[in-house]
Amino acid sequence: MATLAHSLSQLLPRPLATWLAPKWHLARETYLLRQRQGGRLWYDRELLCWIARKPLPGGAAIEVPVRSYRELRRVVNFDANREDLVLIWLTAIDDCTMLYDIGSANGLEGFAANALHGCRVVFVEPFTPSVESILKGVVLATRRGQSVERFDVFQAGCDRAMGLSRVLLHNPPVPGGTYNTFADVDAYCRGGRGGERVWATQWAPAVSIDGLHASCGLPRPSHVKIDVDGFEDRVIAGATETLASRAVRSWIVEISPGRLEPIQAAMIGAGYQEIASFEHYPGLDDCWDRLYVRDDLVDDYRHRLETARLRRP
Repeated sequence: MATLAHSLSQLLPRPLATWLAPKWHLARETYLLRQRQGGRLWYDRELLCWIARKPLPGGAAIEVPVRSYRELRRVVNFDANREDLVLIWLTAIDDCTMLYDIGSANGLEGFAANALHGCRVVFVEPFTPSVESILKGVVLATRRGQSVERFDVFQAGCDRAMGLSRVLLHNPPVPGGTYNTFADVDAYCRGGRGGERVWATQWAPAVSIDGLHASCGLPRPSHVKIDVDGFEDRVIAGATETLASRAVRSWIVEISPGRLEPIQAAMIGAGYQEIASFEHYPGLDDCWDRLYVRDDLVDDYRHRLETARLRRP
């Protein structure tokens, strides 16, 4: 069914409708954040960008930069779906001491985990504008009393091993873009990205989950979030020692079509069980979020998830 705004746009001259459309979308997202979600939006003269404050379950909140319409929309959509497994999981993991946020984009999940539980967060993200947004978010968190030592930011892609690879930007280098390729255009979902336009390229480190501990000296994670658009099998291939250590209590992985089998095998082999899943686009063969929990914690985490669901407004 067409929206009222779409119907009205059909009655307007095309140039006027084109001019009004982005302004309407911006006004709609601003209204949703402020009026429906109880958030705030203001301009920060020190960081030279707009800031959004977004309430979370339990009275916590995050403050993050919104430097484009895409980043604002991502903030508004964050925690908007009651069935979103990632947000339920984030609410549930009050035992989190160290989160590895792999494929951070502008860092919403990592900042939410820190705001909810005070945990340390490692952000791994190769796209320069997203990294700048994360760094501004770190400043905002430290203004609210968090120690800067609670945040480690890697401008890097996560892969099977430590190294160096090229990043291909399939969107302009502006905040909010997430369509980028690291290392191998054929390794991504939906047939790879070999035919996509490349706006620019840059070199960036490759890190592995194992290497973040073994080479960089970071503590092993207690929890891991992975969202890398089909690259997740390579990320898991770089986490064999971490899996074997069983230090991680839970993994939540966005799994693209064709990637489930190697990830399931790795998880089951290390003694992890899938206890919940969330289908992004019901009825389509597309991405699922899947939650894997260490086998001795399954009953505890099922209870945690149910409690977290009840806490959501």
